[in-house]
Amino acid sequence: MYVLAPGLGCAALFQGVDSGHGTGPGGVSHHPGLGGGNIPVCPHISLDTRVVPKPLIEVDKVAIWPPISQLPLGVAKAAANPQGKVVINGQVPIVDQDILTPHPTPTQFTTTSTGDKCLVTLPTPAYWCTIGTVAGREAPTGHARKAIATSKTVFINKARACRFGDPLGDGTPAFPCLSVITGSSPNVIIGI
Repeated sequence: MYVLAPGLGCAALFQGVDSGHGTGPGGVSHHPGLGGGNIPVCPHISLDTRVVPKPLIEVDKVAIWPPISQLPLGVAKAAANPQGKVVINGQVPIVDQDILTPHPTPTQFTTTSTGDKCLVTLPTPAYWCTIGTVAGREAPTGHARKAIATSKTVFINKARACRFGDPLGDGTPAFPCLSVITGSSPNVIIGI
């Protein structure tokens, strides 16, 4: 039997890990830095509300969200059909608008506050410095991932089928993930 290496066009499956995203090494200063100058009231706490969160697209340059398992959050659409679930190579396929488990970051920044006879520098988690849906910040568990199908003609249970390389976010604060699907079938190709 001929088996392709997973790649562009291959059916996306709930298996393996996503691509991950981010290019930063972490350990950089958020205040002063991306978040602005020093925090003006000293001392501050690590999760201080005066830490200015920035959009994920900006924080992505100085932090990482490593590859993480492509798992459904709840029941995947292809598995929820009352007439029977769809499987490809023994795995449930990912379809348009499937919600995946959150994508956390292990990255730590530093934040500094200054005041009269006071200078404090503390570690601050990157999620606290990223705009999100929990009081305007990313949740400690990470940002949400939602599959966005690029196939226009292939449907599974009335939802467009996802493929290798399809995005796991739409750029909104609710679904900002920059990862793409990398867990896919080695031998089932999804057309355009």
